[in-house]
Amino acid sequence: MTTVRLKLSKCRVDTKNDQGIGTTGVPAYQRGVALIMSLVILLILTILGITAMRTSSLQEKMSANVQESTRVFEIAESGLQKSLGTAGAFDLDTATSNNYSYNGGSTTVATQYLQMSPPKRGSGYSSIDYDGANFDQTSTATGLAGAKATIHRGVVQIVGKSK
Repeated sequence: MTTVRLKLSKCRVDTKNDQGIGTTGVPAYQRGVALIMSLVILLILTILGITAMRTSSLQEKMSANVQESTRVFEIAESGLQKSLGTAGAFDLDTATSNNYSYNGGSTTVATQYLQMSPPKRGSGYSSIDYDGANFDQTSTATGLAGAKATIHRGVVQIVGKSK
């Protein structure tokens, strides 16, 4: 006698009723919507991630530009300060130009005589014995990255009156 065993597996048949709802309780036309929704959400998150990366990259470039501009401004200021101690920088007859190099940049300081005027009140110098020689200084600095800064300032040098 031969015994035959049949193995029955569960078979699911989804039948629709007249409202379009299958036996599982889920409308038949909604199958696969979860996959589409998850792909849409993934697309939105990808776009947000790319936007965040671009924003951080732009902020990094902007901060580097601000840092370079500040460094070049400081180089221009240093050139003005150094010109105060340079012999012959303040000449009453001719305009002078001095070049200074610093780590990461250079500056050119141009000094030009404008006019004589009485010393400022309260300076301790008598307008009878002294005059103030007014100069205009312009410092133009250039950095390694191509940033430029220009600073103007006025300087008064007290000189004795010739009698």
